[in-house]
Amino acid sequence: MEFRSFVKILLVVFCLVIEATQNEDGTAGLVPNPRILGGLIAGTGQFPYQVSVRLNKQHICGGALLSRKFVLTAAHCVNNVETSFIGVQAGTVSRTAGGDYREVSTVIPHPQYLFDNDIALLELKTPFNYSDVIKPITFADREVPAEVTVIISGWGRLYEGSVLSTRLLYSRALTTVKDQECAQATGTPTPSILCLRNPKGTGFCDGDDGGPAVYRNVLIGIASYNAEAFGTASKGGFTKVSYYSNWIKAIIKG
Repeated sequence: MEFRSFVKILLVVFCLVIEATQNEDGTAGLVPNPRILGGLIAGTGQFPYQVSVRLNKQHICGGALLSRKFVLTAAHCVNNVETSFIGVQAGTVSRTAGGDYREVSTVIPHPQYLFDNDIALLELKTPFNYSDVIKPITFADREVPAEVTVIISGWGRLYEGSVLSTRLLYSRALTTVKDQECAQATGTPTPSILCLRNPKGTGFCDGDDGGPAVYRNVLIGIASYNAEAFGTASKGGFTKVSYYSNWIKAIIKG
């Protein structure tokens, strides 16, 4: 056996061992996971603002913790759903285990939500207690530059038609797009939409909706829609948080 082939086999075996021995909560570290749109497995506490929005305690969407009592998500995740069925899970990178669960007392979609204005606040019945794995994130109140790298995270499907991921995954492969280029992609100038360019094999999928897009530890977007099929090169649409900053502040500080 040639030395080069032997080294390749050793590398493959090593990667399989790392994947097989990683705990459900991701505590074994950050491991590239080619099964989900170019994502990586998140470590415990890496994204303490990330929450799972739940229907009858089953994950339906992502969200971002803004304070002890408020979560930001996409309006289409919770619109026309009975509030008593909605809850939020925080403090875990597992979709199926651990963390703290809170019931939602009030769902506050944007008053002009139809297809645009896809943003909603969830007020919790009982506030979360902050910890190393549960912390709020600051949200943007101004535009971010074009062509900068953004982090997205979620428990969405691994590929079109697959099951949801059991572990929180994230990607650093997306970049912000100029407003003019975004307008060309959406067909109309829409200042409330943040376009993020994702190369083929990256991006978000069903179950990642409502999840955070973050630049330099500031929440800048909420996953809203995909312009193309999952995993294709596209400009996935995110609700631009800065556009709604005054609306958000008025509610969470009211």
